[in-house]
Amino acid sequence: MKYINFKRNKFSTILKNINLSKLNLNRVYKHIYFRGYNFFKIYKYFDYRKYSFPKVYKYFDYRKYSFPKIYKYFDYRKYNFTNTFRNILLKFPKNTLIKIKKYTLIYALSFIILLFLIYSNIPAFYKYDKTNIENVICKGLNIECTIKGKVSYIFFPTPRIKVKELTIKDTANQNHVIGKIENTVIKVSYYNLLNKEKIKFKKTEFNNAEINLDLENFNQYKNLFAKKFDSRPINLRNGKIFFLEGKQDIASIKNIKLTYRTGKNANKMVLKGDFLGDKIYVKLKSKKKGNIINFFEIKLPGLKFISKGKIFYSSLGDGTTSGNILIKNEKNRISSIFDYKNNQINFKKSTTRGDFFDGKFDGQVNFLPYFNFNLNIELSSINFNRLHSALVALDKKKNKNLFRVNKKINGTLNLSSEKIFSKNTLINSFESQLQFINGNILFEKLLLNLKKLGAADLTGIIKNDDKFSNLKFESNIYVDNLKRFYNKFGIYEKEKIPSNLFVSGNLDLVNLILRLNEISAENKFNEEDISYIEKEFNEILLEERYVSFFNFDKLKEFIKLITPEHN
Repeated sequence: MKYINFKRNKFSTILKNINLSKLNLNRVYKHIYFRGYNFFKIYKYFDYRKYSFPKVYKYFDYRKYSFPKIYKYFDYRKYNFTNTFRNILLKFPKNTLIKIKKYTLIYALSFIILLFLIYSNIPAFYKYDKTNIENVICKGLNIECTIKGKVSYIFFPTPRIKVKELTIKDTANQNHVIGKIENTVIKVSYYNLLNKEKIKFKKTEFNNAEINLDLENFNQYKNLFAKKFDSRPINLRNGKIFFLEGKQDIASIKNIKLTYRTGKNANKMVLKGDFLGDKIYVKLKSKKKGNIINFFEIKLPGLKFISKGKIFYSSLGDGTTSGNILIKNEKNRISSIFDYKNNQINFKKSTTRGDFFDGKFDGQVNFLPYFNFNLNIELSSINFNRLHSALVALDKKKNKNLFRVNKKINGTLNLSSEKIFSKNTLINSFESQLQFINGNILFEKLLLNLKKLGAADLTGIIKNDDKFSNLKFESNIYVDNLKRFYNKFGIYEKEKIPSNLFVSGNLDLVNLILRLNEISAENKFNEEDISYIEKEFNEILLEERYVSFFNFDKLKEFIKLITPEHN
């Protein structure tokens, strides 16, 4: 280093004399018309398949050359590169030096870009075996797949392998296709592109995917997720998931955006899409140990529905999975501990609370061979005033569709309440047994406790179709204390009313119009009396729909009108 005299070379002065402002690089760039050259067409006519670069690289044995020995005999201290370079530049004319300064940067950048493009295109010369690519994509996902389309490599915008027409097969039945993916992209790292065997795959992207999940194979899917997944991130765009029951379509999620990421301690999957006319958000999180889903979150923003829960191994063994769940819908919430086995969820230690009720429940929900439930809900109390306010606040559309139920919701519901709080309500408590059958609601039992006045029971069915929602009913009304009844409704100087009354009819739940078929006590009422009672009921109690239907003053007025005078 002592032979190089840095003091003799005044670099600040040299730099000062290089006036970059005199170099109008914009003008130089202006005359370089890049759009005039179609590089993609040139690349098209370059048939790289004629040249086997890996073979050339194979015969270049760099180990024959001892580069340290060569470097040893090269004594750079003997050479004054600064003076040599300066003397070379002095031999050039001034105009030539200016041109050299102008274009040096452009040439250097062009050379770097060229080298980068050549390096990025090296994997294009490799021959890709479909079987190997299938293993790269599917082995890490615990599925079996087949590539029916072509496999190609592109370097723009980043190095990646493109796969056309990827088919996912059922591991138990190779003839059954679970899903089809139109385009699959495997992103490749920039490192080790020179060696085909050492290429590192960073990320997998699926585009235009269609997945069919048969609920009859639910256990198979559960075991699939229980296995250890590949650590590569996964993205799915513009996908569809169809839930089937054999060949019958049950539900679907469309316009799916799915991401799968691995972390140090846990893996996370997030799914967004359209479900039953609403947006859906699903989040699954699993620990690395055992890779069991131990946290889930489901959101339906349009319905203001949120469900969160944890899943863990059960102490019961025998393949049972246990967990806890929280379901929220506005001010209503359900929390429960559950066990899952053989496509059945058993709820226990469950509580429910809403704006106008609170209580507890238990029961079972079955998924196969079809969705069915058997639930017991015991409400400790109902605030009737709040319930009435909620019914009144419903808009016109919700008001007409209040009793419509999805046809896919089937099962038995035992619903009861120990106490009903209201200033004027006649009902102190109730118990019921309801059957949900293909969109219809069957009232097998509905018992109403009318405090000290008596009791009433009702049986019937609510039938729903595309246009109508109709309640066909039969009811028995028992009055135990007529004196209390008269005082409650302010009935004076009237004839004695019957203590037992049978009523049957139909109630249009869309338009809220009552049609009576029969009224009888000891004897049947004549048609004229039935028509009169029906008319007054519709005009008084159904005048303002649920506002007047649950109004005690309106009920009092109606009872007075239909009670006959002494004469």
